[in-house]
Formats: sequence, C-alpha cells, structure tokens
Amino acid sequence: MNELYRSGFVQRWHQNPELAHTGQTLGHHQWGCAMLLAQLHPAPSTALLLATLMHDVGEYATGDMSYTSKMDHPELADALGDVEEKEARRITGHTFALSETDKLWIKLVDRLESYMYVKIREPRLLEQPDWIECRDAVLRLARYLGVGDIVWGWV
Repeated sequence: MNELYRSGFVQRWHQNPELAHTGQTLGHHQWGCAMLLAQLHPAPSTALLLATLMHDVGEYATGDMSYTSKMDHPELADALGDVEEKEARRITGHTFALSETDKLWIKLVDRLESYMYVKIREPRLLEQPDWIECRDAVLRLARYLGVGDIVWGWV
C-alpha cells in the first residue's frame, strides 16, 4: 500500500499519557496545519501548501517523537530530523524549495495546530508552563509574520 497515504495513520501524542488517548494522527494534524495556513497566509504558494500537508510524513519511519523529548535531547532531534527528511524525500518524491519565511509559516501552523488541538481536547493542560511557553512562542512568531491579532483571537 502507498506509504504516503499510510503515513497519515501514524499516531500523535503516543509519548504523552494525557493526550495519547485522543486519537490524533499525522493525517489529522497535517490537514489542520494546512487549513490554518490557508486561513492565515495571504497567498501561500502551491509548494508551501504541499509542504505543510506533508511536513511530518517522515515520521512514518520514526514515529512522532515528542517536542519535549526533542528539546531535552538535541542530539536525538538532529538524528531523527535526518532520518525523517530522508524518508520524506523517499516517500513523497519531493524536495520542496522553501524560503526561510515559508519555513517559519510551517513552524507557526505546526505549533499553533498542536496548541489548538489541546485547547479543544484537554484544555486544562494549557495551564502548564510548557503550554504557556508554547502559546507565547506561537504569538511571537505570529506577530513576526503579521498575523498576531488573528492568532491572539484563537489561542
């Protein structure tokens, strides 16, 4: 079966006991990111939309390692990043030529989607310091990209 399609079934949050039960997959997450991009970006290119829809495809080979684990173990994050990038190229057949600003847009919607997901599924978690830090980082990046007022209304 097609690995690109199958990658959408990779389970998110498996390392997080408070969110593992929610059932979010990479397919849910990447779609959510693309919808947020479509709402926020004034004129996203086709390459940016496709890259957003496929930004976690490489996790088909690695699983969805938590953001916290990656921050606590940068050497692990680097190694996973290399494997995920290689696998994403193999699975999709694409290498997206994205500008640094495009990469910031993907980072914004990736973190924003996670925050909004938790806000809907387990809002009590947003009182924890790491989620407050996530919200603040999202808002800083949104302001930098010119969409701070919109994002402020969502978080």
